[in-house]
Amino acid sequence: MILFMANITDLRDFEAFKACRAFVREIGLLIRSVPLRRNRGLVDKMERASISVLSNFAEGFERDGNAEFMQFLTICKGSVGELRAQLIYCLDIELIEQERYEALDVTAETAARLLGGLARYLKASNKAGRKYARRSRPVPKRRRRNSASY
Repeated sequence: MILFMANITDLRDFEAFKACRAFVREIGLLIRSVPLRRNRGLVDKMERASISVLSNFAEGFERDGNAEFMQFLTICKGSVGELRAQLIYCLDIELIEQERYEALDVTAETAARLLGGLARYLKASNKAGRKYARRSRPVPKRRRRNSASY
């Protein structure tokens, strides 16, 4: 599944990102539906959590370090969990139907599982990340300035 991660240069190539993106898209469509639009506070919270999912994945990836990526993946996964709780609330107050809730929850569960798997992979990896690979080249030494040469 993630065996070729070292070759991934675009965050959109991760299966976890694809799953998150599909889930966030469905949430975006849901919060624009008539029953939910009436509850502006809930819609705002759901939209912010949705944006957090994709933003944290992207930010963690772009930092080029596995430890930082893992940290942001856990935040991303937490936002997926937050959205799952908000979907339960929507179901309980009859803003969405059972079938729609179940479909969204399956999508969320898939995204969360893939995020967790990616984080576990990074933790087990013996590589620190792309930014550290670049540093493995020798850094030229700075020349010391002679104070008398000013």
